[in-house]
Amino acid sequence: MQKFPQVARRRVQKAADALPQPDPAAAPLGAIARFDLLLQQAVHGEDPVGVTSGRFALLNREFDFGGVDAIDWRGNFNEGNNPLRRMNLAYMGYAVPLLAHGRAADLAAVAAILHSLEEQNGFAEAGVFRDVWNAYTASHRLINLLCGLALYRAAGGAADEAAEGAMLDHVRLCAAFIAGNLERDLQYNHLLKNLVALAVFSAAAGGIPPSFAFLDGAIRASLRQNVLEDGGHAERCPMYHALSVLDLEMLTAGGVVSRETGAMLTDALARMKPALSVMTHPDGDIALFNDSWLGEAPATRDLVPFTAGDGISRLRDTGYVRLGGGRDAVLFDCGKCGPDDNPGHAHADFLSVEISIGGERFIVDPGVPTYTAGKARDASRSAAAHNGPHFAGAEPIEFWKSFRVGRRGQAWELTDARLGGIAPLWCAGAQNGYAPLGGEVRRFIGLWPGKALLIADLWTGAPGRDAASHFLVPEGWSLAAGRDGAFRKGATRVRLSCFAGKIVGIDKASCWQRFGVEQAAHRVVVQPGTGAGFRTAALWITWSDDAPEPSSEALAGLFESLRVC
Repeated sequence: MQKFPQVARRRVQKAADALPQPDPAAAPLGAIARFDLLLQQAVHGEDPVGVTSGRFALLNREFDFGGVDAIDWRGNFNEGNNPLRRMNLAYMGYAVPLLAHGRAADLAAVAAILHSLEEQNGFAEAGVFRDVWNAYTASHRLINLLCGLALYRAAGGAADEAAEGAMLDHVRLCAAFIAGNLERDLQYNHLLKNLVALAVFSAAAGGIPPSFAFLDGAIRASLRQNVLEDGGHAERCPMYHALSVLDLEMLTAGGVVSRETGAMLTDALARMKPALSVMTHPDGDIALFNDSWLGEAPATRDLVPFTAGDGISRLRDTGYVRLGGGRDAVLFDCGKCGPDDNPGHAHADFLSVEISIGGERFIVDPGVPTYTAGKARDASRSAAAHNGPHFAGAEPIEFWKSFRVGRRGQAWELTDARLGGIAPLWCAGAQNGYAPLGGEVRRFIGLWPGKALLIADLWTGAPGRDAASHFLVPEGWSLAAGRDGAFRKGATRVRLSCFAGKIVGIDKASCWQRFGVEQAAHRVVVQPGTGAGFRTAALWITWSDDAPEPSSEALAGLFESLRVC
């Protein structure tokens, strides 16, 4: 029973022993560490001193083991059999801001935590390759241990040869393990993280080791896969886009890639940074389309120059449009749910919107309650949970388990000039995910900055199905009484009414803007009216007393154009 794990460990150890010793004082590693510190401070705070006593904050839940020597690495961490929190514990990201203070006691504590990890997670332990010795986890841990040591040295921390030696030996083991277990099955952000880890190791080792000769070409292939022509990330998740910007910054800072690859990195970052702004609210943080949540990456305002402002901004390949005026913004999802060969982070958010009014988020995505397969995961990925038009009881994407996706429709932007003229800023889209039912949905969005917003939806076909549009308003906005909706936050009052269809309910709901953290919300339910072979709804959202209501003739023309274009 033990023979295979023993042989596997010896094989990895042999490859690790052949690698050069990384130097925490290497100048490129110091440059890399600044980006890792930015990331880990966003996740763990500036000084997570509790970890030295066995207290950890893992994906917004607190776990107190009572001491470093009592850490239970194999626990379920309130995620059932999903390994995500076990993985986060084993990333050891908390070590980075902790070691940045240069305190000798913290270095000793991190070394003790690492020793505990090694003792409890031998290759013979059941499930260990799903979490602690997952190549993605090992990639994070390699980066964090090396960057943590670099920051410790830079802060003038006292030398501790035993602690540093044990950490560097583990880093070499991680590097050998990653190189032998690249995540070529998942590709995308996972494989990119593997390659970044090997590049960080190489930067600390003074160059790419001979056994990593594949690395430069693999990075180029990964850039071509992950970064779309418009600068968006292929997985269409703003959170993973932000994390990938940091990955590319680390690759650039490492300085171990060829001139050709360096030029690709420069070009990719020049496209990705402004693209991230298109996915960002006026508060300076990302929209939560697909598997995205707040707090897993630095806010856009802390990561790149926040350039998206007034007017219309488009990511045509990614499938996002941003309408912006002053402190008002609409972010519109009208593209693919993800890459066809691995859309595992997709949600059924076709034609969904997130909206900010006066700099405050007013309509929000449901976020991510869990990565564990089950009812909560299924519900959070469903069309009814998002802010798009849908047919009741049907899904435009077939989901199962945590990340599996089967049949799925497509969404696309509508740019026909016949849709223009009713609003100063506008965008529109369609999606065909309900084609098996004989149905299709389309949406128009018009923004009058500082005044109002029109969301006009059209359903065709599927006569036996009820249709609706849902809109999720987060806590902080108080609801006034009345048939139609009126919400208030501070001095801002927002009124909702319908020109077509009707608001049939404003129900209690939940959202999870931070992973696993449930927040109260209101779900506004709009039911369309019926027409000759199609159904329509037009939600009018105003926050000004002089908002210019569209005429009935203009709306009729809009719906006709939306139907035929």
